[in-house]
Amino acid sequence: MSKGKELNELFTKWKRKQKNEKECENTIPIIKISKESFTYDGFVFEEKDGTVLYMLCESNLGVDIKANDEFWFKKVYKIRNNNLKIPKRIEKMQEYLCEEMSDLRKTDISYMNINKRGGVGSCNLNILKNYYEKYEEEILEEIKIINPRIIVFCARSKFIYNCLREKTDKKIIKMWHPSCRKSDNKYIEEFKERFKKM
Repeated sequence: MSKGKELNELFTKWKRKQKNEKECENTIPIIKISKESFTYDGFVFEEKDGTVLYMLCESNLGVDIKANDEFWFKKVYKIRNNNLKIPKRIEKMQEYLCEEMSDLRKTDISYMNINKRGGVGSCNLNILKNYYEKYEEEILEEIKIINPRIIVFCARSKFIYNCLREKTDKKIIKMWHPSCRKSDNKYIEEFKERFKKM
């Protein structure tokens, strides 16, 4: 079975679990978001082992990012809409990693949001933690299917970061969220430093 099919099967199961979730107030950021909302992610280019997995908190559903069968990052990254901070900075991190690892390509990218329901504005870290605890099995399964070479963890949650370090065998670089208020140069320089310490 292809990795794409494996992810689709996982997402079908995940969506069903979200739909059937009882007392979901502690895993939904705000009332406006349906418990059935689901934002897709995964491989940006080729479905293969050894990509760099960029992990973020959740899709921002308040800025033209849609749930329901759309993989926002893949769409904006492939059309080179890199005026947006997130794809622009991920592209810069990927370029640096390609310089450091000769067998890595710029297209060896995968992308994952932890909270598949999405949110609006700033991420509520308590909700994110609750969502992770409820959907840890699915999150770890997605990582297993993607089977990345490195995870660049940009989700701000120390709790989730520590869980992933304990429950996966992947190298993880902890990084600020790509939309943080730092200059592009400062952000990338900090990424380089963290990579060297990995």
